[in-house]
Amino acid sequence: MHSLLPASRFRATGTALLAAALLAGCAATAPGGSGEVTIKRDRYGVPHVYAGDTRGLFHGFGYAVAEDRLYQLEMARRSGNGSVAEVLGADFVATDKATRSNIDPVSIRRQIDALNANDRAMFEGYAAGVNARIRDVLADRAKLMPREFIDNGFEPTPWTADDVAMVWIGLILNRFFAGTAEVANLSLLNQLKAARGDAVGTQLYEQLRWLEDPTAPTIVPRGGQHRVASVEPGDAALAPVPAQAAADFRATQVARMGLAATEGMPTASNAWVLGPSRTKEGVAVLYNGPQQGFNNPSFVHGIGLHGAGYDLTGLTPIGLLPVLFGTNGTIAWGSTVGSLDTNDIYQEALNPANRYEYRYNGAYRPMTRRTDVIRVKGAAPQSVDIYATVHGFVQSWDVDNGRAYTARSTWQGREVETMLGWAQAARTRDWSGFLAQGERVAASITWFYADVAGNIGAVGLGRMPNRPATQDIRFPARGDGSMEWQGTLPFSANPRSYNPAQGYLASWNNQIAEGLRADGANFSHVDRVAEIHAQLQGTAKLGADEIWRVSQGAALADLNARYFVPLIVDAAKGLPANDPARRAADLLANWDFKNRVAPGGEVYDNRATTVLRAWLGAMSKRLLADDLPPAVFATYANLGYPTLTPRGSPGSAQPAAVAKLLWNALSGPASGVPQRHDFFNGQDPRTMVRAALSDAVGELRTRLGPDMAAWTTPVVRHRFSRINAIGVPWAGAGEEPEVSPYMNRGTLNYRVVLKPGALDMCSVAAPGQSGFVSPAGVRDRHYGDQLALFERFECKPERLTPAQVDADLESRRTLRY
Repeated sequence: MHSLLPASRFRATGTALLAAALLAGCAATAPGGSGEVTIKRDRYGVPHVYAGDTRGLFHGFGYAVAEDRLYQLEMARRSGNGSVAEVLGADFVATDKATRSNIDPVSIRRQIDALNANDRAMFEGYAAGVNARIRDVLADRAKLMPREFIDNGFEPTPWTADDVAMVWIGLILNRFFAGTAEVANLSLLNQLKAARGDAVGTQLYEQLRWLEDPTAPTIVPRGGQHRVASVEPGDAALAPVPAQAAADFRATQVARMGLAATEGMPTASNAWVLGPSRTKEGVAVLYNGPQQGFNNPSFVHGIGLHGAGYDLTGLTPIGLLPVLFGTNGTIAWGSTVGSLDTNDIYQEALNPANRYEYRYNGAYRPMTRRTDVIRVKGAAPQSVDIYATVHGFVQSWDVDNGRAYTARSTWQGREVETMLGWAQAARTRDWSGFLAQGERVAASITWFYADVAGNIGAVGLGRMPNRPATQDIRFPARGDGSMEWQGTLPFSANPRSYNPAQGYLASWNNQIAEGLRADGANFSHVDRVAEIHAQLQGTAKLGADEIWRVSQGAALADLNARYFVPLIVDAAKGLPANDPARRAADLLANWDFKNRVAPGGEVYDNRATTVLRAWLGAMSKRLLADDLPPAVFATYANLGYPTLTPRGSPGSAQPAAVAKLLWNALSGPASGVPQRHDFFNGQDPRTMVRAALSDAVGELRTRLGPDMAAWTTPVVRHRFSRINAIGVPWAGAGEEPEVSPYMNRGTLNYRVVLKPGALDMCSVAAPGQSGFVSPAGVRDRHYGDQLALFERFECKPERLTPAQVDADLESRRTLRY
């Protein structure tokens, strides 16, 4: 048996023993060195680290982040290794169990042990830098201890190389890269068949969860040489998944990944990159808006690394070694969450005489078991048994029906290699070097590239399983040995585009390339990336400021309007001019599809959004309510509009699933998804559109009154939540700044203009670089100094050269390591 390594190392915090060890600089927490590292900060508090070797560079990196974000580092580590309950109590036991259910600490330790000295120095240097800051904090608690530690009654504890890796694995890979809809898909198919019979139920399923829509926009332009090798659906021959088993599986996903990542795959980020033929400056320009949630402090922070082969300026999530977004003066890089299917769920058949044995290759095998102890603040420790088959860890049990569900990902066992590929990409100088590092990345991600020579590119990364022809990727695979991966496909099969004829590339987590088939995305013609393409397509050249403003146009867009408003307006043309439905359609006809704040700041500046939202609800009921079981229909009630929740603003609003269904039905024979089941029941679609508009108008008159001037929609404010994506507090009570309105844009937004010898980069990562609140409750000066920039769609300049840093210098510190 193996207990989870981080939990076994980190005992109850704040003890005299730990403090003494840190202050003494013992070998376990402060490995020795003989060099110097310099940290310079610009006027926004962004640190630039200068050192002569890898260990020193990453020592300074860790120290600088810990200066700004020591409490967030601690909670990122605990969120990643499943030890939150140890310091925050029993409410987080379920979160810790879910986190631990998909990580293998022994494998991580093995991967770190296998590193060469230079790569290991990155992990050990970063941990040593964090520990150096912890020693400084413990030596001067009255001034330097972040207030959150005091409020929650614990203190920071030593870091190791394992901890650095575990933040990456537990909080990044297991959040953004472990999603799957296979169990949910099987549950949906079961419900539809039970309600409507096998034939009609299957027909309905194919229209609700299609494999591929050839009208969906792609990142790699259609018709090129790269397309994804697809697998035709096979015969699943699976046992039904009961509602409770599906709910249990979903609950584990939500606890580990957060609600947004569970319900909307892929979830996060947009990017566009333009070549010289499309920019007024005649150079390549890269823009990226990673959507990783809106938190206070921000999920990302700025950093410059200079030395040991690095010379980069960029931003990255808290606690990570790779700088995921930035430039090294020759190239610029960014990313959006990928759409390649690198995860599978297996339905394991259990031994009726022993639930901990499963059938594989004609015989029952025992599962492996690891027992972890979860320490709980104010309560007795709890043990958790983590079981695994040859496919992966058990995610949920269906004991009554003799089934268990296990998860497998191509990046498991390659977590550290994936991290290093991303880290080393920042040192490359051309497309071929960039791809060489991308080949090391096993998780599904789309990388974007631009360089000073004017080249642009995008590539879909991730090791793609070579699945058997009998496997239907929409559903779990059979765990009996008949659906084993036959290795992985070569990297040459991964889709990519380099200097496309259209002169630009754009993504908002849409389909990477034609031929792609995945279990969860339901890629459709209805796609928010259309808001980006509408501003980029054509032959007009855009200046750097115009390229930046594309984000504003997309962030304020109603993601349903461009699809349905023309249909509604056209259907209403035959109505009398004084008909309330015709007048409502006129509101839509005069709308630019944007939702801005009206004077006074309480409502949006148009009434059209109110009408469209009411119509979508009414149309959904008319079209779908009589065809779908009530429980299924209820899952399509969300219209995709942002709402402010206890966890803050939605990180990344998307068109609702129901909008895609409506569009396909209304498109009829032109739909990319064959409409074999007639949702209209023989009625004329235009007639139903008008009827739904009348329904919407009637509902609005009842709810808001007959005067259309009163048909306003309250503004949803943009809140930066103190709770991270998996529900773990990230800051103190009341630390949740807001701006108005909600903007569907990046956690971070940055742009790089790659003019040779004179690169320009600007960024905004609100609220600010620092999250430090002193013991007395005083916030650091850089705690919220980017909020106003964010609200105004502005950005701050990034200092890329030593001269620029020195000209904008706020502070300088030299450390020994």
